[in-house]
Amino acid sequence: MKLNHIPILAQEIIEALAADPEKIFVDGTTGGAGHSGMILETKPKHLYSFDQDLEVIKRHQSTENWTLVHSNFRHIWDYCKENQIKINGGILLDLGLSSIQLDDPRRGFSFQQDCVLDMRMDQSLELTAANVVNQYSEKDLADLIYQYGEERKSRQIATAIVKNRPFETSAKLADLIKIIYARGSSGKTFRIHPATRTFQALRIEVNQELAALEELLELDFEVLQPGAVLAIISFHSLEDRLVKNSFKKYAAEGKLELICKKPITAGEIELENNPRSRSAKLRLARVK
Repeated sequence: MKLNHIPILAQEIIEALAADPEKIFVDGTTGGAGHSGMILETKPKHLYSFDQDLEVIKRHQSTENWTLVHSNFRHIWDYCKENQIKINGGILLDLGLSSIQLDDPRRGFSFQQDCVLDMRMDQSLELTAANVVNQYSEKDLADLIYQYGEERKSRQIATAIVKNRPFETSAKLADLIKIIYARGSSGKTFRIHPATRTFQALRIEVNQELAALEELLELDFEVLQPGAVLAIISFHSLEDRLVKNSFKKYAAEGKLELICKKPITAGEIELENNPRSRSAKLRLARVK
């Protein structure tokens, strides 16, 4: 398989996984198949690549040693048990958004262009970002924007949303949040768009991202074999904290070995070539 792009922290991932023909791997977040393609180039015994987004799965084609699975990574343990799969190579998760999702205005993940407020990674889900923005109470909106977005102006934003709804597109919502920030900025420019944290919170709520990660992090040591590596790339503190605490808990129980005590981050060359890697944190652990 030819790589379409170089995935984040590629060299660090491939060195940690140490793929070989005797090992079985799982990529829980297929996306553009950058990481999957990288693993396949090492000719593993088999790779199972999960993605909850059917549009992602349709872009790729299973092969003799590559099985695509249309499912959320939270179901990895059940899938492996149902299919009698033992993971002796490792599991990789890249928790960032795929460019397939970001670049499609119909999906509503970006406020760089005017998009419908959708944000569903799995299009079969009923809840959309528009539902959350237009139907949640002011208190519930404030709470989720604060908890999932770590947004200090969450109550002001929630009040403004309720006052100005309905919202159908991302531009209207992003502009409203920018106005709230501009009031006390005295002409200051922002390093990141003021709507970033609110959009993060909405996306997490719609897709139940933290709940899915927590479920995956209830590791199944009947499926995971000794020597299997867990490699998880997170992009914000909420995800990273869950991974860090889970790894520490299992390490204290003698079930995991921490490959690195601190997260691995992108080097200067990767940061220059791929600005998206700026907030990426890779944590690694090995099953004992």
